[in-house]
Amino acid sequence: MEAIARFEGWGKEGTIPTRDNNPGDIVAGTFTEAHGASGHAGRFATFPTPEAGFAALRSLLCAHYSGMTLAAALTKYAPPIENNTNAYLAGVCKMTDLTPETILTEELIG
Repeated sequence: MEAIARFEGWGKEGTIPTRDNNPGDIVAGTFTEAHGASGHAGRFATFPTPEAGFAALRSLLCAHYSGMTLAAALTKYAPPIENNTNAYLAGVCKMTDLTPETILTEELIG
């Protein structure tokens, strides 16, 4: 989860994830409202605290990505139409020592 947050720009001054306490750069909607979002800035949710943002990211990953390979999960999470998914996958693998074939579990998600 921390690797996704870092790849999204979490912790870097001036980035949307840092400014909006949204480490996963989660798009605003009913999911984020149900998981503590305090509003939105453009299409992305804002959270009152970093902890709330990380809790929402964990809930999202566990609910919608657990059981998938890391490669499949990141292709869904950061689709090639909007992201350089191959670079994203390579970066997450490097940060975590996981492989693209690793099956995501709640334990791995964090």
